[in-house]
Amino acid sequence: MRISSTLFFQTGLNSINAQQSDLMHLYQQVGSGQRMVTPADDPLAAAQAINISQAQTMNKRFADNREVANRNLGIEDNTLQSVTLLLQDLKTQLVSAGNGTMSDADRSTLSNVLSNARNNLLGLVNATDGSGQYLFSGAKGNTAAYQDVNGKIVYMGDAGQRKIQADQTRQIAGSDVGSDIFNRAAPGTTSYLTMASTTNGGSGVISTPMIMDTNGDDVGKTFNVVFAAGANPGEYLYTVTAKDPAGGADTVTTGTYIPGTTASLKLGDGVQANFSGTPAIGDEFVVEPASSSDYAAIKGGANTGGASIGSPSVSDYSKTRPGDVYDITFTGPDEYSVTISNPAYPPETLTNQKYVPGRENVLELPHGMQVKISGSPALNDEFTVQASAVKTDLNIFDTLDSIIDSLKQPHGSEQDKAAFQNTLATAMQRLDVNYNNVLTVRSSVGARMNELDALDANGAMRSLSFSSQLSKLEDLDYYTASAQLQLRTSALEAAALAFRKIQATSLFNMSN
Repeated sequence: MRISSTLFFQTGLNSINAQQSDLMHLYQQVGSGQRMVTPADDPLAAAQAINISQAQTMNKRFADNREVANRNLGIEDNTLQSVTLLLQDLKTQLVSAGNGTMSDADRSTLSNVLSNARNNLLGLVNATDGSGQYLFSGAKGNTAAYQDVNGKIVYMGDAGQRKIQADQTRQIAGSDVGSDIFNRAAPGTTSYLTMASTTNGGSGVISTPMIMDTNGDDVGKTFNVVFAAGANPGEYLYTVTAKDPAGGADTVTTGTYIPGTTASLKLGDGVQANFSGTPAIGDEFVVEPASSSDYAAIKGGANTGGASIGSPSVSDYSKTRPGDVYDITFTGPDEYSVTISNPAYPPETLTNQKYVPGRENVLELPHGMQVKISGSPALNDEFTVQASAVKTDLNIFDTLDSIIDSLKQPHGSEQDKAAFQNTLATAMQRLDVNYNNVLTVRSSVGARMNELDALDANGAMRSLSFSSQLSKLEDLDYYTASAQLQLRTSALEAAALAFRKIQATSLFNMSN
């Protein structure tokens, strides 16, 4: 085979260029510290590195979100701590107000003290987070949570919670809705509250009701007590109307009361309250549960199965629609359908929904509603979920306004004193419920902060794992690279030496 001089030269040049290219690649690896200068160096590892880098970036984003959530919850906890201290002071002041030796001037001074505390509380409930958003106004962060409307402080936010994506599968509320803190009792509260009509003319005083039997049929209902003339002189007849929260028929009972004694008024099956003083004809008292659901459940009158329904609850306030009525019909022992009716929307029907007889089932209803049904229903058994006909509003500012106004009134008669005692008792009961609910929310805030700490720890471990994996895929082994660099340098020098040797070869010096 004959080899031309051009082939000699081209082969030598190609060899030098190849060695220089390999050496340049090594220089780039050593200079950058990266094993893969281009994806072509290791296509599979390059693809894996992209996925891991994306996961690491998302993990960092979640960590930033958790930092924001922790900051907001920290501000909320500090605010609620101030509210707690303020409520403790208010409760102490109300105990002082019950001192029978206080003069009208003393009570007027105390009303000014409570007015200042009310204004301080209004400032606290309208606190903002680090970005200027109101903490307790729900999803309406640009709107003050509580505002003065015609002399009455009302909640102006909404029921939506601002949730923060704290992890891939976990959202945590970064604040709480003001109406859930300052307008209601803690969920599960079973106590009762009393209120006397402002038109009462007698000196009757009602005490805090007692639940004698938690399984009583009337527990959870609102009671209206009205006094009338009795059959005998000096005797009063009282009528108790128990209002069904589901909008069903009211229950009416009667009893007699003799002034001068402290009598136990039987309000309903399982509930009673002590009463003292002398009422006037037509005097009215309201006894309502401290905690009542926004929605009520009604069992069909023709049901023949053994299924029972619990109190409905809202799983997502952002999806609720005022006016929704849910009719649940069992089309079989393990199947039910749901019909949603609302005057403002077209009707909806869900069929072939599954149910497990004999145990408690949580039925996830449309538009953010859920309800528990347990037992074994019969065919065509029906249940209805609708807005509650009776709802307890525990607006803390209404409570303060009522006692402040009452403290300003002079005590010229026994009727005035009784009216004040009833108002004071109502205010103390409601503030106790508000106080307990604030503590419950503070506990919830602390639990969320603990969860964020746990998620932070898991996120830090994931970040370390991602960094380790990326290091294995991308980082250069400097020992191997240094050895390869020396080897390629020697190879380049050898290629250059060989090229010079070939270059010196010609027909004119072959004889030498």
